[in-house]
Amino acid sequence: MARKKRSKHEEHDDSHRWIISYADFITLLFAFFVVMYAISSVNVTKYRSVANGMQTAFDKSIRNKSPISTNTHQAGQTAANTVNTASTNGSGHDSMESLDASLSNFADGEYEIKRDKDWIEMNIDAGALFDTGSADLKPQALVKLMNIAKVLQKVPYPIHLEGYTDDIPISTPAFPSNWELSSARAAAIARALNNFGVTNSRMTVTGYGEQYPLADNDTEEGRSKNRRVSLVVARDKSVTRMMNPALSQPLRYQQGQ
Repeated sequence: MARKKRSKHEEHDDSHRWIISYADFITLLFAFFVVMYAISSVNVTKYRSVANGMQTAFDKSIRNKSPISTNTHQAGQTAANTVNTASTNGSGHDSMESLDASLSNFADGEYEIKRDKDWIEMNIDAGALFDTGSADLKPQALVKLMNIAKVLQKVPYPIHLEGYTDDIPISTPAFPSNWELSSARAAAIARALNNFGVTNSRMTVTGYGEQYPLADNDTEEGRSKNRRVSLVVARDKSVTRMMNPALSQPLRYQQGQ
């Protein structure tokens, strides 16, 4: 009888031992599928931000290795000296011509170029840059601004970014008026250009709201034309256009219509 009881006890142990291994297997299998799901669920926005941040870091690292750009003050002085030398020697005109030719490659229905002897203006349709009522740049706009930044890095001229809206009022927690919206949009362009290598000290930002329209606000087509960001590159900061947008507007709108 004792042997029979011992035999039954041994059979009991054998029949449940496999549960431990099975539980471990199920746990590992569950962990595996969790990891696979996490890998497959990529947050595109965060991924793009990380990619842009890495690109910016690599760009700045490369620039920091250059003896010309040891610090912002020296870079600003170098840019100013280059501008002054170019103006004195008459080569500034040639540089502006070259810049005009390079920026004209981006001209299309949404990017329009205007040119004067001392400045170049690129008017960018806000619809190509932002969603309605937003100051967050669209991904396709970032790609184009990255290429524009590569062109702007080759010249030392100051850059002025101007934001404009139509005359329809906006009132949101982020943008209480068109001034805030236009300023935020111009600043968004400046940040993007800076992230892509254009020195901060070269850029200024202004939001004009519904002022200085290019067309009548009575039609959707006119309002669309007025919603824009202007990128102005001038021979130097003393050029009047840098602080007077009316110089590039049609005559009827300069007269206050």
